Amino acid sequence: MLSKEKTQSPFNLRDFLFTYGFLIVLVAVVIYFSAAAPNFFSLNTLILVLHTAAPMFVLASGLAFVIMTAKLDISVGSIVYLASAVGAIMISRMHLPFPLAILVILMVGALAGAINGFTVVVLKVNPLIATLGTMMALRGLALQLTNSMVISLPQNLRTLGNVRIGGIYVDIIIALVVLLIMNLVHTRTPFGRQVMAIGNGSEVAERLGVKVNWVNFWAFVLSGLMASASSILLLLQLGAVSPDAGSGYEFSAIATLVIGGVSLFGGEGTIIPGIIMGGFTLQVIQAGLNYIGASVYAYPFVRGGIIFVAMFADALKVKVKPRVKMITDEEPSLPKVPPGNEITPA
Repeated sequence: MLSKEKTQSPFNLRDFLFTYGFLIVLVAVVIYFSAAAPNFFSLNTLILVLHTAAPMFVLASGLAFVIMTAKLDISVGSIVYLASAVGAIMISRMHLPFPLAILVILMVGALAGAINGFTVVVLKVNPLIATLGTMMALRGLALQLTNSMVISLPQNLRTLGNVRIGGIYVDIIIALVVLLIMNLVHTRTPFGRQVMAIGNGSEVAERLGVKVNWVNFWAFVLSGLMASASSILLLLQLGAVSPDAGSGYEFSAIATLVIGGVSLFGGEGTIIPGIIMGGFTLQVIQAGLNYIGASVYAYPFVRGGIIFVAMFADALKVKVKPRVKMITDEEPSLPKVPPGNEITPA
């Protein structure tokens, strides 16, 4: 007969705070900014926030698969810069068709992700060290390609990033479709289930028949692919690529995921609604600071503070979040020995 180790109370404050803490913070932030800036709480602000957050939604959806395997990819910001730089050069300097440039941009991201995956899986380099190296190398390559200059898109493409359908920016719709697809990959495919299994213990997953190295490799490829896809949205929004493109995106994406419930320890989290909630929270805070006229120097300070708190909360949750254990009422006994087979001392 099974019984619970402890009788749980109907309401557990600690579980409630760990589950809904950042949602409470989001509501409090919205209330504060709405009181401080009368024009903040409006439908137009909501649409603008989602419009600005659209590239981050796409970026975080790929990075989520790497983090769910209990690994890290901090090169995604540099992949965004390199992919957008290659696309801008193809369109503005080589005058190649826009669809071809999109295809090459996606290929650049997938290749960068494959390099990360090969380095981690085959060469057995620590993911943090491996992606730190590619982060610096890819940004250096992009700076070399662009000569550290701003490359603008042709005039006919600069308006694509602000196209609306029924008052909704097209890139919001694209980002939500990407999130939906990635959510289906995460929840409805063997690959998504294997990612979660590896995050909960690669040794156990391997004994269950999961091809751990293969899944880890493709998780990095997917992360690079989504980083390059987000660079397309960012390039169209800005109408140009600058030397600071993608700078700090890796940490904002990690914060987006942690706020949305994806654990840095792997094996936990969702694409929807997690990424939407995390990205929306970060962008609402930045938009609110802008509405109240805060100094531009406050943005990185606040963003860094949010990242710190999010990571600290994630680490604390793993340490103190209670788990329900089931135990038997009786102590385990030794197997009974059939009569006549007892072992007698010599």
